[in-house]
Amino acid sequence: MKIYIQETPLYLCHKAEDLGLDLTNKNILVSTYTGKIKHLLNHIDLLEKNDKLQAVILQYKNIEILTGDFLNLYKVLPAAGALVSNEHEEYLMIHRLGYWDLPKGKIEKGESIIKAAKREIEEETGAKKVIIEKYLLTTWHTYKIKKKRYLKKTFWFEATAPKQDLTAQAEEKIEKAIWTRFDEVDVSEEPIYNNILDVIEASLDSSKIKQ
Repeated sequence: MKIYIQETPLYLCHKAEDLGLDLTNKNILVSTYTGKIKHLLNHIDLLEKNDKLQAVILQYKNIEILTGDFLNLYKVLPAAGALVSNEHEEYLMIHRLGYWDLPKGKIEKGESIIKAAKREIEEETGAKKVIIEKYLLTTWHTYKIKKKRYLKKTFWFEATAPKQDLTAQAEEKIEKAIWTRFDEVDVSEEPIYNNILDVIEASLDSSKIKQ
């Protein structure tokens, strides 16, 4: 399980060696979970206050206990979104709060994941004739509001829509909704969230498999 805390990944796993990361890297912290909640909180607090680490890995013999203890520290908010492409091999991206992002949002009560993804795309960008094609991956990231910790679990899909004019949803603080190619996005001053990069990478990897 990979969770972004302040844009730094926290890995919860059985063995650190299974992740395929360079464990000799001094900016990667590897720790074995003691089974005590305080130990978990110490690592979470470290990531919330320190942005110098490349990753933190918590390993434990029983991954179900480790992930269960972690999830119990947060209010989990299910969400859905998609990477939408058009007939010109351009992708639908939004710009919000200083970051490039993809359309996504909370799953409403009684709503299916696919319907939520389609609705959020339409609401945040004004896009019509959106077709959800396939599931890609699930990402996790945390944030705090008034000292309360939240964990957003986002289900991501690949989707298609014809190229069309877009309308950014201002009430959701979205400044721009555009069609673009990934290599045309300037991230020097306006970065992309790391979990969004994971979605893009998953889609590109999927395309390679098809070829």
